[in-house]
Amino acid sequence: MEQKTEQWLDNEDKVEHEARLERCRWLASLMPKVDWMLYGTGQMSKYAFEEARYCFIYGQYLGSIVLGLAFIEWSLAGAFYAAGRSDLERASITVLSKEALNRGWLSRADYDAIDEVRVYRNPITHFRPPGHDERVEARAFHESIDTYEVIERDARKVMQTVFHLVLKIVPWAAS
Repeated sequence: MEQKTEQWLDNEDKVEHEARLERCRWLASLMPKVDWMLYGTGQMSKYAFEEARYCFIYGQYLGSIVLGLAFIEWSLAGAFYAAGRSDLERASITVLSKEALNRGWLSRADYDAIDEVRVYRNPITHFRPPGHDERVEARAFHESIDTYEVIERDARKVMQTVFHLVLKIVPWAAS
């Protein structure tokens, strides 16, 4: 049994190596040029950031979508908490991003990008009945593409948004 497990893993690594390498290079191209970043909301937001990247590289797109949005949400909530807004510590990403827009921390384009990727995450983390327009399967059907292609595209957009916002919502970075 262990030999079969090891063979499966070796084959998986061999078959997916080039695709993983391409995804890793793509993410590296998005990473801001800084020597270090200090995550103001602590280790959990750092782990969410790192694991969203790992999930994406390894093709675990649902994980990268959920963790990418968790990183954004934790970072915004932490920034507000550090600014004395403890009333927002359990606020939704919609409320947090709206408040960040109102405060000038985010541009309208930043806010719209967060809102778009939030729409990608919600049908993954919250039940939608079969046939609901927000379900990934329904979106794939309407676009005449494979469901997995929709998930990969959504994950790519989430990661673009995370990396675009990382220095805005993690302002403790040095180059």
